[in-house]
Amino acid sequence: MAIRNKVMSALRWSAASRLIGQVASWAITIFVIRLLSPGDYGLMAMAMVLVSFLVILNTLGFDAVLVQQKRLDTQIRRQVFGVVIIVNTTFFLLLWYGASAVANFYGEADLEPVLKILSVQFLLLIFETLPQSELERNIQFAGRSVVDLASLLSGSLTTLALALAGFGVWALVWGTLASTATRMVGLNLICPCLVIPSFSVRGLGANLSFGLFVTTDRGLWYVFSESDKFIGGKLLGNQMLGYYAVASHLASLPINKITGLLNSVAFPAFSRTHQGEGEEAVRRYLLKSTQLMAVLAFPIFFGMSATAEALIGVLFGEKWLPAAPLLQLLGLVMPFRLLSNVFSPLLWGVGAPRASAINYAMAALLMPIAFFVGARWGIIGIAYGWLLMYPIVFLVTAWRTCRQVSLSLAAYFGALLRPLAAGIALYGAVLWLQGSLPGVPGDWLYFVQLVAGGGVVWCVTIAALDRASIREIVSLARGGAGD
Repeated sequence: MAIRNKVMSALRWSAASRLIGQVASWAITIFVIRLLSPGDYGLMAMAMVLVSFLVILNTLGFDAVLVQQKRLDTQIRRQVFGVVIIVNTTFFLLLWYGASAVANFYGEADLEPVLKILSVQFLLLIFETLPQSELERNIQFAGRSVVDLASLLSGSLTTLALALAGFGVWALVWGTLASTATRMVGLNLICPCLVIPSFSVRGLGANLSFGLFVTTDRGLWYVFSESDKFIGGKLLGNQMLGYYAVASHLASLPINKITGLLNSVAFPAFSRTHQGEGEEAVRRYLLKSTQLMAVLAFPIFFGMSATAEALIGVLFGEKWLPAAPLLQLLGLVMPFRLLSNVFSPLLWGVGAPRASAINYAMAALLMPIAFFVGARWGIIGIAYGWLLMYPIVFLVTAWRTCRQVSLSLAAYFGALLRPLAAGIALYGAVLWLQGSLPGVPGDWLYFVQLVAGGGVVWCVTIAALDRASIREIVSLARGGAGD
């Protein structure tokens, strides 16, 4: 079918470029983390709490309007461009002149110049919305994948060069700006669709309502997913936050990259499927995507959790070992966070952004409470906040999302059982090997043996329990249509 073929093509292009980019990016990131200090990463994490929050609000949800609308005319594009100009310019001024207040809140004077330089990216983001939305609307990702790869490499290489030159936290700051600038230029080269802006909002009423729901949804998502760093930075300081930020970054790296892929591909895919094939097709694609993501998510994250100390030791060195217990706890939660990321694109796609916003409102209420209480036991308590509270959040949001497409919760969790069982088998095998093999953190041979042993157990288990999903993944990777 046309929609399925376009989605599969988009997934393959995006996945291939992200895989290539991540291999290069993480090779560079390993060197950078070894060069920089926990304090550098803690300071950057403090800055990005506010900056990233404003980034996800910078279109007021009108990028989703451009994707979801059945018919678009030039006037709507002009009006959206005008809104984007006003909002991003406002955010730039807010950060530039409010940087000292934020620095005083955290008690970190060095934070002020960092925030001022990072605010410049909002002047660049003005020119991303129209070309990016046009590419997502038409599910055209070949050229965009090249741009994503170029921006990733640009940011990573800039960060590495400045870290080697001894720039400290500024290596991270300028690397971020380099990535944003490369992406802005690249998107406009492959999809030149800028228009003369209009600053009138006449006739945007219905679109504004949809956009505000999407914006609320994104804002609430950010509160629940990033309030751990806000609370940790305020109560525990930049050194402890640095350890947590690196552990969280490592644990959530697959989520961050796959979430970008899901948001850009799944939203238009679910929207077109719902319009063209109906609710039954949406249910079928939800179950299939959940099962395939689970097959990959559980071994990656459970493996990361089980090998946390050895992984931190070989990648980053002894000075970062305090991050290992944090990674161990966070890795257990991440498969479910990854799986939940398909809920919002689905709900937007079927025209139910209110349900998605309510899901995130609940998470945005419960998770900060868990982090604040957990902070009484230090940075490890914040990680336990994820482990103890998020499973409850996931269960409720899964139930609410499935209800919107008339899918039973039993059917949804049925798609997870076999991949989960294989992941648990991997985890148990790695724990047994840790008690049987000689070795210490930082020993590459020891780490490789843990990975190999867990990998063999997972392969045997998943082949016995869910061979059909493995065949489907192989088929998608080779370019087949699948069932």
